Amino acid sequence: MFLRRKLTVMATMALVSATLLAGCSSTESKGGGEATAGDVLGNKNARVAISQAIDKEAICDVILNNGSFPTNIWTAKSLAFDNGKDYADLLEGAGYSYNEEAAKEAWAKAKEEVGFDTVTMEMITYDSDSGKKLAEFVQNELADLEGLTINVTNLPFEQKLDRETKGDFDLSFAGWGADYPDPLTFLATMETGKQYAKQVGYDSADYNKLIQDAMKLPVAEAYAKYAEAEKMMLGEAYLAPLYQKAVAYLEKEYVSGIVSNSWGADYTYTYADVNKPEKVLNLQEASDIPTLDVSKGTDQVSFQTLNSTMEGLTRIDAKGGVQPGVAESWEASEDGLTWTFKLRKDSVWSNGNPVTAKDFEYSWKRTLTPETAAEYSYIMYDLAGAEDYNAKGGDANTVGVKAIDEYTLEVKLVRPIAYFAELMSFQPFYPQNQAFVESCGDSYGTAADKQLYNGPFTLSTWKKEDIFSITKNDKYWDAANVKLNTINYKIVKDTGAAVNLYEAGEIDKVALSAEYVDKYKNDKNYKTKDSASTFMLQVNGGNRPAK
Repeated sequence: MFLRRKLTVMATMALVSATLLAGCSSTESKGGGEATAGDVLGNKNARVAISQAIDKEAICDVILNNGSFPTNIWTAKSLAFDNGKDYADLLEGAGYSYNEEAAKEAWAKAKEEVGFDTVTMEMITYDSDSGKKLAEFVQNELADLEGLTINVTNLPFEQKLDRETKGDFDLSFAGWGADYPDPLTFLATMETGKQYAKQVGYDSADYNKLIQDAMKLPVAEAYAKYAEAEKMMLGEAYLAPLYQKAVAYLEKEYVSGIVSNSWGADYTYTYADVNKPEKVLNLQEASDIPTLDVSKGTDQVSFQTLNSTMEGLTRIDAKGGVQPGVAESWEASEDGLTWTFKLRKDSVWSNGNPVTAKDFEYSWKRTLTPETAAEYSYIMYDLAGAEDYNAKGGDANTVGVKAIDEYTLEVKLVRPIAYFAELMSFQPFYPQNQAFVESCGDSYGTAADKQLYNGPFTLSTWKKEDIFSITKNDKYWDAANVKLNTINYKIVKDTGAAVNLYEAGEIDKVALSAEYVDKYKNDKNYKTKDSASTFMLQVNGGNRPAK
């Protein structure tokens, strides 16, 4: 009955859009009246109330209706296993479930502790059709917390990322997908100063120590300590996990060979094909490409484009596993701390120059250079000397990546990493050509001709907020096994418009929102895909831009 009432309200309410910059005042509420969002979200009970006030099952069953399922935990299920046991099973009881009464009790405690009656918060989200619907639902759920007003701002993807990076938000709807098959791919983001911890103001020495200690342990012991850390972090409610993502979609019967990846970019198109003479695949994206700068990419669209147009030491094979890429072979020392990669001599950049070990050394050190301000620099901290150089004023020459000769790359680690070969397929570890990067200056990665490519395709067209196209790279070392000539992407933010393009034959694949799932679930071209991605609310409890 309660859910039915909420859905009725949702059907009649208008989506609120605002440009309010909440939480910037330093005035402290002394009892009653209006408080700032910053004051309120700095209170644990307020954050807990927000986590408990959102009906996650309703999001999955009514708003999404695509196989996504509610979750209270940060690390995705079915990602990391120890002898067949899912790490996520160690997190039973962690986080906060939907509980309206408990949410109201926690909110009442927050009002008493902070001393306020009313507060207005801004929630930022994507300007896509699905982003707007999810934000409207969450806005309506949080209206049950007396005295709380939520204003929603829908932003283009790049603008949203920029505001999150600056901490310029109160609440933000966001998602995170696995970069490699280990819990650390989620948990590292909440270490002090790293991506989400920085954005929401989470700073816990105890959490940091648990993570760092776990990294030195065998898998079973590490997972137990990771789970302890994750429970601690979730209890503070700076992140409010909502659901683990799945996708329902339609795909034309003549399409084949698209690989759904378990980590990194969502898809690999190296082996894709269409049973049509022109060998052109037409797709849709809800957002434009924020950047093609290997050191600066943090989002799925950037990673997806880089995954199609560039290649690392390893690459994803047609079955979703890892296989040789630019490196034709590699070996690890007995203690697992030194890896030696032998590069193939037929891997070249799109300008014809060879891809060398120096391109990898330069790329990784550029990402770690403090002036680059790369958000993903922390993912390289397992390299010897990397954290010291990136965060503590150390020397670049001590970083554990070195071109021994033109086609031999040596990598030294601070700990053994069982998944290191898989990690090398991830986009931040791709090579960069120093001469080209420096010739582009600040424009590097901002246009199709401001990047060199060494992958199966090259970016041939990029019209911002409209279309972009990738074309088969005849210089790619494995070009003979790339079947498609072109992949065209049309940027369409409205699901209905995208479905119409699919029906008209203008695109070959389309993701479905809830209202289209029931219509098409018996269609022969209807498919679903699970994902190791968690969507959540970021709750900014301590990071506010200076005014």
